[in-house]
Amino acid sequence: MPDRPMHTVPGLSTRLTALYADGMRASIEGRLHDAVAVFSEAIQLDDHFLQANVTLYAQRAFVYQRLGDNVAAIRDYGRAIEMEAPANQAQYLFHRGMCFTALGGHEEHAVNDFSRAIALSPDQPGPYHLRGKLYATDLGRYPEAIADFDRLLAVHPVAEAYQLRGYAKLNLGRGREAIPDLMAANRMEQDTYTDYLLAWAGAIAPTTSCSITRWQAVLAADGEAYRPYFLDNDDFARFRHQPRFHQILGM
Repeated sequence: MPDRPMHTVPGLSTRLTALYADGMRASIEGRLHDAVAVFSEAIQLDDHFLQANVTLYAQRAFVYQRLGDNVAAIRDYGRAIEMEAPANQAQYLFHRGMCFTALGGHEEHAVNDFSRAIALSPDQPGPYHLRGKLYATDLGRYPEAIADFDRLLAVHPVAEAYQLRGYAKLNLGRGREAIPDLMAANRMEQDTYTDYLLAWAGAIAPTTSCSITRWQAVLAADGEAYRPYFLDNDDFARFRHQPRFHQILGM
């Protein structure tokens, strides 16, 4: 693009290189608003400038994301995706998907970005993790969630992935299959919610002793928060006529 300002204005290339470096330094040092200002100045001078094949838009997007300005970050990631090579696009799609997720109400946009990131770079675990989480917790697409966590856990064991794969199986009525995943999650990272899911799995399986043991652990940890779960979840209905159920729940 010989008519670009960088090629026609004397000294501009040197100025842009210095601004890029200043913006990166400000970002690394945590001076995020300064970084946005510097990258914005450089974009005004020549928005197609690249350093090591990375655009100013990409760097400003990362800073906006760190600031929690997800709308601005989404806009800049979009420009970077349009302008840069596929080798970089997967990372920007992943980050833009995180921004859509953080905004709320844009789950399908996030899933689309994670899916595009996977198509470009199928060996990266992050998009499987976050797409699977959306499938499980927001969209109710449990078989697809399980498939994503299968792929993730094959290369990168993560407690949350075991927990959410167990959760997805529970929502499909597969309580006995959920128990090993939930036990694995608890071994990696003890969590009261995982204990509740194990109680739920025991209620479906059915494994009465497992379920009751977990009830007691959950209610001892946070009875006020979890008592409604046991009362509202229909999978515990078979216990509700038992005196022990009422005793454990303090009814």
